[in-house]
Amino acid sequence: MVGTAWRAFAALAAALLAGGALAQNEGGDSIFVPESLELVATGYTFTEGPAWDGARLIFSDIPGNTVYAFSPGQGAPQVLYTPSANANGHTLDRQGRLLNAEHASGALTRWTPEGGRQVIVEAYQGKRLNSPNDVVVRSDGLILFTDPPYGLGQRQSEVGFSGVFAFDEASGRMVLIDEALSRPNGLALSPDEKVLYVGDTATQTLWAYDLAADGTASGKRLVVDLTAAGQSGNVDGVRVDREGLVYLTCPGGICVVDPGKGVLLERMAVPKRATNLAWGGPGLSDLYITAQSDVYRVKTRAEGVGSSSKR
Repeated sequence: MVGTAWRAFAALAAALLAGGALAQNEGGDSIFVPESLELVATGYTFTEGPAWDGARLIFSDIPGNTVYAFSPGQGAPQVLYTPSANANGHTLDRQGRLLNAEHASGALTRWTPEGGRQVIVEAYQGKRLNSPNDVVVRSDGLILFTDPPYGLGQRQSEVGFSGVFAFDEASGRMVLIDEALSRPNGLALSPDEKVLYVGDTATQTLWAYDLAADGTASGKRLVVDLTAAGQSGNVDGVRVDREGLVYLTCPGGICVVDPGKGVLLERMAVPKRATNLAWGGPGLSDLYITAQSDVYRVKTRAEGVGSSSKR
């Protein structure tokens, strides 16, 4: 029994040192393919906002005021556009156009090569938004985003809270989903789009809401508290897979959560503090991770879904 336990410990230690690191697994085989974590881009100031457009990974260097595109197998990432108004999160609308959560402007925008930058929404009830952080789009076009104060700089908050919003671009209708989270950050929809997940960086928690057709929400509930003493990193970016598991940055790296049971299934270490993540690759089974100056990729045994990843 002692020998078996020691061999199991040694195998886990070796995996952690390899970098593709399964740090906690309560369900058998790891979702992450062992030793597949790799560095794909480096040399930036603070990477964020990964989104897969079907062929390329789009990501931001927020302080660098630039958005990049990485095409696997084609060398270093190329500048997609600059200046970016310190864009943070990105996603794709139903037509595959890039949406951007901008820190400096306090706006959600759309960017296309042909038309450049277009403001989608920048105020709630006549008051300027703080600094939109992350954004997703429902299959009917409803835009959902978080609005913490991280990018306010010297500006004072006009809305007076950190919000989670739904915005119907066609009608201009804006719905405040939640104003009680301290630092709402990453967000994602369940595969059936009936549940909205939002991470709160200040409390290292993941929350769930039942989302109605009109964008209103109810049934707010705590999914899991991922606080981990002594571990660096924060609850930030959030994604889901086709089976409904939730993937998010967390203290210690990347966490995989079963939202139905409210339990942590795995915690994978990343060499630098992870900020966000996105599904990519032909089968949406690669998970791209932004982490401070770097971008990483890890192979998984899952299949991603969501508006931030197109086939």
